Amino acid sequence: MSRSITSRRLALNLIGFWLVWLIVQIVLNVPVENHLAGWPQELILDAIKLFVWLGAGAWFLHQAAPSDLYLANRDQWRPNWRFIPGYLVLALVIVYLIGQFILAHHGLRISHSFRPEFWGRYFLVVGISEEFVFRGYFLNVLLTRYSLATANTIQALAFASLHIPRYLTTVPAMSPMAWISNLVSVAALGALFGWLYARSKSLWPGIVVHMTWDILVTLFA
Repeated sequence: MSRSITSRRLALNLIGFWLVWLIVQIVLNVPVENHLAGWPQELILDAIKLFVWLGAGAWFLHQAAPSDLYLANRDQWRPNWRFIPGYLVLALVIVYLIGQFILAHHGLRISHSFRPEFWGRYFLVVGISEEFVFRGYFLNVLLTRYSLATANTIQALAFASLHIPRYLTTVPAMSPMAWISNLVSVAALGALFGWLYARSKSLWPGIVVHMTWDILVTLFA
């Protein structure tokens, strides 16, 4: 398979997935958020996220030839317990976020908007599903064709773009500065998760750091 065909397929997969997620956000997620609350809302949103994202990732990988992948799907799910940088990054993320929350709020307090059911979405569902699609598929393929720096930049920007459907359907609408700040932050985090994936040759360091970031931000921001 030529490089141009693979690049075209990657682009089409990304655009198609972006459109599907926008439609899901409008047709399913927004009505669920508007008409349900508590655990029913959370469980349905979690099920939708898992079905769409894990299903897409599995389908993309099923279509890919072994030569298109940096890591076989089975191999990338193996933990790499000896990857010391993963522990260091996790510790730095925790210290950084806790420090930011203490400075911002003059102490550490749980956000008034936090709900116990958020533990499922932000500590389990989002980290696993998003890492599987963007690091487990997109970066996995890109690493066989480009340098780590180039591949990681492409997937990080793509990762940020997949947050736009959520921002488009947020009520009240986000300000332009909030859009820019969020997209820059998400792209930077996507690059960090991508680096962890490429260096550890495992999805798990990125998943753990991703889940930790999301739940701490949700819990204390």
